[in-house]
Amino acid sequence: MYTLVKTQKHLNNNTKTGLKYWIAILLMVCGLNAEAQKLNEAYLRARAAMYQKTYQKATEEILSVPESERSPAMYFSLGESYYQLQNYDEAVRSFETSESTRSTPETQLYIAKAYAMMMQPAKAVEWLEKYLGQRNKLPESDLHLDPSFEKIERSKEWRTLWDKSWYNAAEEKSAEADLMIKRKKYTEALNIIDGETVRRTPSARLLIQRAKAYAAMEEYVPAFESYQAALQLRGNQSEYFSDAAEVAIKVNKYDMALDYLDKAIRIDPYSLELYLQRASTFRMLKRYDEAREDINFFFAYLPADTKALYQMGVNELEAGNTLSGIEYFTLLIDQDRSKVDYFLARASAYSKAQKFGMADDDLAQVLDLDPRKPEAWLQKGIVHQQMGDMENACYYWRKALNLGSKEASNYIYKYCTQ
Repeated sequence: MYTLVKTQKHLNNNTKTGLKYWIAILLMVCGLNAEAQKLNEAYLRARAAMYQKTYQKATEEILSVPESERSPAMYFSLGESYYQLQNYDEAVRSFETSESTRSTPETQLYIAKAYAMMMQPAKAVEWLEKYLGQRNKLPESDLHLDPSFEKIERSKEWRTLWDKSWYNAAEEKSAEADLMIKRKKYTEALNIIDGETVRRTPSARLLIQRAKAYAAMEEYVPAFESYQAALQLRGNQSEYFSDAAEVAIKVNKYDMALDYLDKAIRIDPYSLELYLQRASTFRMLKRYDEAREDINFFFAYLPADTKALYQMGVNELEAGNTLSGIEYFTLLIDQDRSKVDYFLARASAYSKAQKFGMADDDLAQVLDLDPRKPEAWLQKGIVHQQMGDMENACYYWRKALNLGSKEASNYIYKYCTQ
């Protein structure tokens, strides 16, 4: 896989030219990657456009796919893009085409919302009734608060719809737990969930809620266990696997996180964010080539994405490609000089390359932006130690310690107490 390496002088003088060349190479390499996976290029570009909220481009890309080759997922994305463009007639047509082939609660809800936006309460309620007849639906309060339905909330059809109870006791308890989680009352949410699981067999929804509550409390072991149980009951939603992977990483189960992300990608291979998430997991497993491949695949459709640039920089640095890592961080800094993390990352790369003066300059930039950043003072101390300036190194480590850096105490004990 191609890795970008240039000298620092070339970076400073030719960043824009280098970036264009780099993107061209990535597009060539990653086009081959996509072809190997037999994914539809136009739909990948459409999903990238939706990621960037450029919905007109998304519609153009999907419409470029022959009708005979459009999947229900493509029609759903087309409907979602039209909806965001406030072209509700076309949104309904696209959603109904998707629904005719693959019926889902999400599609039914979107059709109801589109009709509501067009001030057609009878049609909106007709589709809402279909939606409310499904097991997996939003709490009633969420539907009442949805801005789309504000346009029809005074209609006879809307009032009549809610004369009927659409939620059973278990669903109402689940809604209560959702509300507690939204209000960050996690203990109350867990009390509701655990009370329900005592009375009946736990549902995937309740287990996911439990996992989210525990994760929000940073209690990752029970969160992970809840995700495992939920995935045994419902293993067909990519976001469940993606969320479970995040928690698996928190409990140092990297191989399991990777397995979850592989499954998420198999369910939705067009979700570009999943490739970036998997790349991070590959990096934690020190599988740098595979991480680079996933990021490059992402770059083929979103070449200037800052999260991906940062992640590639970290991957290259950890893989031992220090100059390449410096280049990615430089590209980020050229885009935005207000981000502390970019300067910190490049300072670390410069230190690794033994360019201590340049590392010190970047750390000075960090402290100009945030003088209370303990990591910057810690790194600055390490840089000055490497330069043989122990007086200032100890001063900087004490600053870091005063700002809460526990690591600084180790350096002070080792180097500054003789």
